[in-house]
Amino acid sequence: MNLKLAPLFISLALALLSGNALADHVIKNLTKKFVPNVVHNASNKLLVAMSATAFDAPEERHDWTGFYVGGFAGGSAGTKITTAGPAGYNVPNASTHSYKTNSGAMGGGTVGYNWQLGRSPFLVGIEGELGYLGTQGRAPDPDGGLWAYDSSHKTKIGGSYGYGLIGGRIGYTYKRSLFFVKGGAVFVKSRGKYTDSCNTGACGTGLMNGSGRSTPLSYGIGAGIEHALPEDWFEQAKNISIKAEYLYLGIERTQNTAGYNGTLYNPTSDRIKGIHTAKIGINYHFDGF
Repeated sequence: MNLKLAPLFISLALALLSGNALADHVIKNLTKKFVPNVVHNASNKLLVAMSATAFDAPEERHDWTGFYVGGFAGGSAGTKITTAGPAGYNVPNASTHSYKTNSGAMGGGTVGYNWQLGRSPFLVGIEGELGYLGTQGRAPDPDGGLWAYDSSHKTKIGGSYGYGLIGGRIGYTYKRSLFFVKGGAVFVKSRGKYTDSCNTGACGTGLMNGSGRSTPLSYGIGAGIEHALPEDWFEQAKNISIKAEYLYLGIERTQNTAGYNGTLYNPTSDRIKGIHTAKIGINYHFDGF
């Protein structure tokens, strides 16, 4: 290496490491003294390029820490119901059979709190949501023998208050985006019903309307992405984020229903599977929490 160029490379290294005015001054003077004008002009252009890129402050990371509230809307898929019984009443050949509930709309509200783990990209949080969920299905009882289609099963999941969830989130942040997984306890009411509507002729005189309901503890698990709006969109944009989320409601329970026709007590057993849901939402994040 030409020894006359050594100070130039040293000063370049200093400029890269410090990015201050002193290093710029040193490199300009050294290039004037030790290198031809063409190299001197090139070094000036290099300094300008470095000042516009390498020495610029990195993009500020979005801070997700704090309290937030929001709302969402989406839909749920239908689920499979496997039902058995009742045996002994208009059901000479009782066995299990299945039917599906319909898909439906869902919507509700969310409240939660995030903790950003120091300067790391990782995040933990707690979240609760309460939403409308209404899915139901009905099918004739194929085991009703001569009276098939006069007897039927019906299941409704959700109902008046829909469902509730309380759980946690673990996330990874990148610039203004948050990728997360979510899980927790789910409360959702389900109701089963068995109806025999035939009381004439060979059906006999008895009617049966058996029903049962339950709200046991279930689980929910899912994942999603949330993105904070750019701060320069409008005044409160920095406090607003939008999200897309998948959530599986692991209802997966057996529910018993029963009825009495005046002569016989007739139980039924319905096995409910889980429900797949998807939703989009918007959250408002509060400063100072």
